[in-house]
Amino acid sequence: MTGRLVGRGRSADVYEVGGDDGGWVLRRYRDGGDAEREARLMARLAGAGYPVPAVREAAGPDLVLERLTGPSLLDALLAGAYEPEPAGALLANLLHRLHTLPGGVVHLDLHPGNVMLTEDRGPVVIDWRTAEEGADPGLDRAMSALLLAEVAVSEEPYAPGARGGLAALLAAAPGPLLLAEARTRRAADPNLTAGEVAALGRAEGLVRNLVG
Repeated sequence: MTGRLVGRGRSADVYEVGGDDGGWVLRRYRDGGDAEREARLMARLAGAGYPVPAVREAAGPDLVLERLTGPSLLDALLAGAYEPEPAGALLANLLHRLHTLPGGVVHLDLHPGNVMLTEDRGPVVIDWRTAEEGADPGLDRAMSALLLAEVAVSEEPYAPGARGGLAALLAAAPGPLLLAEARTRRAADPNLTAGEVAALGRAEGLVRNLVG
């Protein structure tokens, strides 16, 4: 039985799991997709020592996951508890650790909102729905860079911080960036608004300027 809503992303909702065991949450895809592939991938990554939430079960659009205690990296940045440059370096480290595992797994949505800063386990990467196997790591680096650049070119007050984090990410994660493919994928995301799609060109341009 699901309990109260505790989180809401662009494509899924997160609920408390009913009963006496409060160590789990249920993440439900709003479009009714199949969560079993994501669960299998996360279990394999956990077995390889990569920091992901434990998975209890998956059925249809529902995924029951370990409940993590701690803020997201995004929340820590907004609260001033984490600086943009170390955050960019942390993302670069998580990407590097992922790309050195066998199987060629890429996350394709690794940004501060998808990193939980737990007290007992340190940074844990969540939301593996977009992950793929056998893809080029340059696409993963480009997606993370583009996601930060989208904030950096916005009119939000934290845009300068996003630019600093982006520069740190690029410095700590050298290598090819498949920016054209990343931009095409982002533009095809149905969760983006027309304004966000229109800003992708400026975001891509910023990344290219920073890498020279």
